[in-house]
Amino acid sequence: MASRHVSWATDRNSPQCVLAGSGGNLSKTSYATLSMYHWNFEPKTTVKRTGPGENGEAYNLPESMQNAASSSEMEYGMNIACSDEISLDRSIKDTRLEECKHWDYPVHLPKTSVILVFHNEGWSVLLRTVHSVINRTPDHILHEILLVDDFSDKQNLKGDLETYIRRFNGKVRLIRNTEREGLIRTRSRGAKEATGEVIVFLDAHCEVNTNWLPPLLAPIYRDRTVMTVPVIDGIDHKTFEYRPVYADGHHYRGIFEWGMLYKENEVPKREQKSRKYNSEPYKSPTHAGGLFAINREYFLELGAYDPGLLVWGGENFELSFKIWQCGGSIEWVPCSRVGHVYRGFMPYNFGKLASKKKGPLITINYKRVIET
Repeated sequence: MASRHVSWATDRNSPQCVLAGSGGNLSKTSYATLSMYHWNFEPKTTVKRTGPGENGEAYNLPESMQNAASSSEMEYGMNIACSDEISLDRSIKDTRLEECKHWDYPVHLPKTSVILVFHNEGWSVLLRTVHSVINRTPDHILHEILLVDDFSDKQNLKGDLETYIRRFNGKVRLIRNTEREGLIRTRSRGAKEATGEVIVFLDAHCEVNTNWLPPLLAPIYRDRTVMTVPVIDGIDHKTFEYRPVYADGHHYRGIFEWGMLYKENEVPKREQKSRKYNSEPYKSPTHAGGLFAINREYFLELGAYDPGLLVWGGENFELSFKIWQCGGSIEWVPCSRVGHVYRGFMPYNFGKLASKKKGPLITINYKRVIET
C-alpha cells in the first residue's frame, strides 16, 4: 500500500472503491480527473512534543500530589489532578493500520457537527476533547462543536466555560438544559439544535486520533442511511495512558446476548478474507453507544432516541434495531480511531430522574426496548 492510494468512488450511490496510482486500474488521465474530487487528508507535518503525557504516555503524579489525585478520583471517577498536568493539545500515538494512511476520500465530504453532552465533567478532560477535535479535523468539514450541558452545577462550567470557548470564533457553541434530562434525551436535543449535515456523538472525555473524521464520513457520503462507528481505544482513568484495546489488525463488532448484555466478538476469518483491504469498513449488528456518526436528518427521521428511555443504557440497542429495521446499516470503520476514558465508577447520581423508579434504570430501559 505504501506506493499507492485507494480512493472512494465519487458516485454517492456506489459502494465500490477504485484503486488509483501505481499498480492501479486507472489511466493517468482518469486518475488526474479523480484526484480533482478526492484528497488524502493525512497531516503533512507533525511536531514532536515533550511534556507530561505526550505521545499518549502514562503520567504518574509525584507523591506530593497523591492526595489531590485520590480526591479528584472520588469526585470525577477519574484522576483529574493528573489530567490537569497534561497539555490540552497533547500528542497521542497513531494506532491505525499502516494502510489507513493511503486512503483518499471525497473532497466534499458532508459538513459535520460534533456533539458533546456533559454533566459536571472535569474541566481539562472536557477541553482536551474539544482541542483534539479542533486539532485533528479538516476545518472545512468541521461545521461546529456543540457542547450540550445537562444541568451542571460546577462553577467553572458556567461563566468560565463560556469565556473560554470564545477563542474558537464561533466554531464551538454551548447550549444548556434548564433541568437534568440525562444523556439520552440531551443527545436528542443536541441533534435537533445542530446545523451540520452529519452529526457525530462523542463522550466528553475522548481524544480523537489522526485523520479520524474523513473515513467516518465516507460511507455516509455514499449512503445517508449508514451509521458509522470508530474503533475505540482506551485512555487509562488514573494515568491517562492512551493505548489500543484490540490486537493490531484484528477487527471486532458489537453483538448482544438475549439478556441484553452488550459484547464484542471478532469478525469471522471467512468474512475478513472476503474484504480486499483490511482497513475497509465492515458491517456490525450493533454498537457500544457512545461514539458514532449519522446523517442528522436520517437520525431525526428515525425518531432520534426514544424519549421514554431514562438517562443512560439501552439506547445503543434501540437505535441499532431501528436502523436495521428501517433499511439502514451500521459499519465499523478501522481507519477512524478515538480514545475514550473509562471511568473507575459513575461519580454522580441521577436525581429526580431515578426517583420512584422500581429497579435499576438500565433494566427499565432494556425492558422498554424489548417491548417497544
